Amino acid sequence: MRLLASLALVLAMAACERNKTTPPPPVTATSTSALSKSPATIAKIVFIDKEHACDCTRQRTEDTWAALQAALGTPASLPVERLHGDTQSAQAGAYTAAKPLMVPPGIYFVDASNVVVDMLQGEITTEQIAAVLKEHSKTPAR
Repeated sequence: MRLLASLALVLAMAACERNKTTPPPPVTATSTSALSKSPATIAKIVFIDKEHACDCTRQRTEDTWAALQAALGTPASLPVERLHGDTQSAQAGAYTAAKPLMVPPGIYFVDASNVVVDMLQGEITTEQIAAVLKEHSKTPAR
């Protein structure tokens, strides 16, 4: 069911996107082998969206940004870097090379070595973000 919902979201995105951009150049700052199942401590979050987005993508981005802010609390428990994948592709490329962004926005959870340890994308809820933060918290699991 989740797969069908994801597929429907991707197809909807393809229909509403009017501006197609070229993919960012490959960046070797991180690699797909750096992604692992073992919990690593998150040092920062990188939020990648689109500066020039259609209305549906813009609304999804605003909703996901609000969910991220709610999950992090006030003041934010972690630093957040916000990048626009379409206009800051060089900076965003370090993260999208490690884990491609199929449906913006993307939330990249990064460790102290600047390695992507987890990633969420598309329409993301506060609960999903909180689950990733809990999985990668500094407190060891019991």
